[in-house]
Amino acid sequence: MISNFHTPPSIALSPIRAEVDLDALRHNVRVVRGYAGDAAIMAAIKADAYGHGAIQIAKVLQEVDVKHFAVASINEGIELREAGIEEAIYVLGAPIPEALSAYVRHHLVVTISSVEVADAVIATASQTGPFVVHIKVDTGMHRLGVPPGDVPDVLGRLRATPGISVEGIWTHFATVDRTFTLEQLGRFDALVASLDDPPPVMHVANSGTLLFLPETSRERTLVRIGGALYGLVVEHRVGTKEADLQPAMRLVSHVVHLQIVEPGETVSYGRTWTAERQTRIATVSAGYGDGLPRSLSNRGVVGIHGKLYPIVGRLCMDMFMVDVGNPDAAQEVGFGDEVVLFGEGGPSVVELAESIDTIAYELTCGLTHRVPRVYLGEETARAET
Repeated sequence: MISNFHTPPSIALSPIRAEVDLDALRHNVRVVRGYAGDAAIMAAIKADAYGHGAIQIAKVLQEVDVKHFAVASINEGIELREAGIEEAIYVLGAPIPEALSAYVRHHLVVTISSVEVADAVIATASQTGPFVVHIKVDTGMHRLGVPPGDVPDVLGRLRATPGISVEGIWTHFATVDRTFTLEQLGRFDALVASLDDPPPVMHVANSGTLLFLPETSRERTLVRIGGALYGLVVEHRVGTKEADLQPAMRLVSHVVHLQIVEPGETVSYGRTWTAERQTRIATVSAGYGDGLPRSLSNRGVVGIHGKLYPIVGRLCMDMFMVDVGNPDAAQEVGFGDEVVLFGEGGPSVVELAESIDTIAYELTCGLTHRVPRVYLGEETARAET
């Protein structure tokens, strides 16, 4: 059943669409809760909810009692507030001093990502506070975070400053490799144990470590979950079958042109593919202007009527071409037929990503705004009728 949940009627006019299965999202929340135990879910809806639509996803997650949301930038947090999302919103990226007053106005949690950020928050607390902050500890990712040795001093100075509430402390794992993850966890736990009065909220587990190393969620307040909510998987060891996750997005377009190409003829820009035999070529309405990686050229496959066909020639801004077989055989592919770029009826998003040496997150996050999102799910449809 297709819901009209924030979906304009004009989507029927577009040859390409991303179908977002809200029932799959709800199912994945239940799966994650089964792994998380007593820890609550902090849902990562940064990058437009990994391309699924942040506002729509946040509203559905509210329905299933998710009360914590994580974004990467202050602009993402403000967008959610302006859409009426009232739950706690954590901005996980590093703030700049000029933006600190906006954190207060929009009730966003600040990440203390360095000693310098702590200094900036302390310096502005009397003018722009009150701030709610979480201290991020660098235990080995070496991207953002306060070095463990500096945390006691930073924590003390933050707590001594009126207008600052230190609510949480956290770290970020670099891998799901058991040895290094447990090494990072050991550093974090040793630091927390050394503090006389650690912050009450602690979170370390992400999707991969929660599913593969569930001990990372034990005795924690929150688990930060992104990819698992959407059924996206990076590590083979955390496969969707093992975790019972369901992909939440299916990307489809249509055949808009068919032609016969003779042996020796080439297809698309740069003449990177040459026909070895007479074959039918289908043109599909989708390209890098829609967010598809150009690296799918001569490497990716798509599904048409449940059968996989190879992408041939260079993928263009608005179109790409597919070899759909011998023109003398029964013509299984016709003008207007649906083409599954990933999802049921075609390659999985993980398989397509692996074919071009990337991860599924990149494919869903990369979809541009000209790809309409169509929201599917009986519960939502019933709620709107």
